[in-house]
Amino acid sequence: MPLSVGYYVYSMQTRARDRLRRTRQTIVRLAQEISELVPVLLESQPIVKGIVYEHRRKCGKPNCACATGEPHNSMILSRSEEGRTRLIKIPEGMLVDLKILTGRYQRFRRARARLGQIYKKMVSLLDQLEKARRQEP
Repeated sequence: MPLSVGYYVYSMQTRARDRLRRTRQTIVRLAQEISELVPVLLESQPIVKGIVYEHRRKCGKPNCACATGEPHNSMILSRSEEGRTRLIKIPEGMLVDLKILTGRYQRFRRARARLGQIYKKMVSLLDQLEKARRQEP
């Protein structure tokens, strides 16, 4: 039994309305996510660019204990400056503070990157919404 043309048109219109509704809901959800990112991006606490990690290395001296056993360990701040990676040895007593400061920096960068992704997605969705709503005169 064939479907009538009227049912087909109704079905197409219903699907189009559902698609627009889902697009609007996605835009609202993304806007809510932006509002969650804003406090992270606008914090006033200081940050330090880079990452803190334990650096294990051998010094290269033939008579050193590291030549045959455990390498030397030191805590390092790694950061990029002018396109080059710079390793900075962390002074005693600064480790905890630098971990906190670099943690804030990493959280800021993740939020910034996510904001860029959200805006790109929102522009795409808004273009779809505009196209679906546009009428010819």
